[in-house]
Amino acid sequence: MADKYVGKIIGVGTDNLEYVINIYQDETVERSPNGMVRHEGLKHFEMQFGGAVNKISETEYEIAATGMRVTVLDDQH
Repeated sequence: MADKYVGKIIGVGTDNLEYVINIYQDETVERSPNGMVRHEGLKHFEMQFGGAVNKISETEYEIAATGMRVTVLDDQH
């Protein structure tokens, strides 16, 4: 199983600083008689320079290490 980069989210933390959250998706590749088949799995989120991020809602995320909440900027929707 490998991680595939699928995009990023830009948001503002409770400290009024901008944060970039990268989105990755698990991907499994299996052999079949018809060739290779890819299966997409769960998405997970990480800070731009490392560190886990938990999704609270569609517009709010929490940095696991600090507990800081990050709100997605409106211009992304």
